[in-house]
Amino acid sequence: ARPTDVLITTPPKAGTTWMQQILHQLRSGGDSTFTSIDTVVPWLEIQREGKTWQEIVKHFESLPEPRVFKTHCTAEQTPGIGIANIILTSRDPRDCCVSFYHHLMNMTDEARSKKQIPCPASFDEHVDQWLKFGAWYRNVQSWWPYFEHPKVLWLRYQDMKQDIEPCIDKITEFLKWDVTAKQKETVLEYISFDWMKAHDEKFSAQGGSSKTQTFKPGKFIRQGKVGKHKDLMSTEQEHRILEKAKIMLEPECLKFLELDQIC
Repeated sequence: ARPTDVLITTPPKAGTTWMQQILHQLRSGGDSTFTSIDTVVPWLEIQREGKTWQEIVKHFESLPEPRVFKTHCTAEQTPGIGIANIILTSRDPRDCCVSFYHHLMNMTDEARSKKQIPCPASFDEHVDQWLKFGAWYRNVQSWWPYFEHPKVLWLRYQDMKQDIEPCIDKITEFLKWDVTAKQKETVLEYISFDWMKAHDEKFSAQGGSSKTQTFKPGKFIRQGKVGKHKDLMSTEQEHRILEKAKIMLEPECLKFLELDQIC
C-alpha cells in the first residue's frame, strides 16, 4: 500500500460500484471514455483469468497514482490500514440482501456455471444463504473499531442517496483532492443514476478480461434505492436480518447505521 492509495471497502451491494465511479470521476475531473470501471478502479482480491497473482500485483504496481481499488475484504484481510486511505460505505442490510438476490438472478447462466454460483431456488432460500454466509455482518463488524481512524472515511448509503454533494465534499476534503467547480459539475453528471444506467456496460465487468458475459444486458445497474426491501421481504425475514445485526454489532454502530430503533 502507498499513502496515495484509496481502498473502497464495502460489503457487497452497499454502493461499491457507485463509489468506484465517484472516485474515478473525482480523480480524473470527469471521464466518460473509460471502457470498464474494473480497468480504472480494479477489484483488489478477485482472481483474473489466465493471470498469476504475481502478474496481477505487477500490473497494480504499474498503475499511476493515486491508485484506487475496490475490495470486499474485512479489516483483518485488508492491506495497508494506516497507510492507504480507506473509504467505506454502508447500507441497510435488508436492502443489501435484496439487491444481492437480484444481482444473482441477473447473472447469465453461463457466468453462473463458470463461477460455480448456484441460482437460489427462491427468495426464501437466498435469505437463508445470505444470513449463513454473513458477509455484510463480518465487514461492518470488522471495520467499526476504525470508525474514527484518521485514514478512514465512513459514509452511509442513505446520506449519499439523499444528497450526494455534501458527500462529495467530504471525500475531496478527506483525500485532499482538488476539484474545480466545473469539474464537479461534470462529475455529478457522470455519477448520476441515469448516466450510469445508460452506460450499464461500463460497470458490469467483474474481474476484467473474461469473454464470458457476467450479466444480462442492462441488468447490472438496477435501481439503487433506499428501503426497497419492503417490496420483497417478509416481516419474519426482516426480523432475522436485524436480530443478527443486534447480536453482532456494537450499540454505537447500530445507532450510526440508523438500525438502533428497529433492532
